[in-house]
Amino acid sequence: MSLFKACDWWAAVLGEGEEFDQGCLLNSSGHGLYKTVVGNYMGMLRVFSPHPAKPGEPGPQPATGGAARDPVIQVEVGKFFS
Repeated sequence: MSLFKACDWWAAVLGEGEEFDQGCLLNSSGHGLYKTVVGNYMGMLRVFSPHPAKPGEPGPQPATGGAARDPVIQVEVGKFFS
């Protein structure tokens, strides 16, 4: 699913005054599960599992997330090797 198609049925409003760059947003569809990963320059990282909203359901909530001491300048998914 493309980002533009997902925008037709899912959207999220993040915190006020947060700063982002083009490397701070990633859509992933591994194993048939769609995830949207968003990081910002304040160090917040959020992982959403987008799905069509049901009537009366609150706005999208992150599936997981956290805060880092340093800015998030880029997000990637995949296997990491050292």
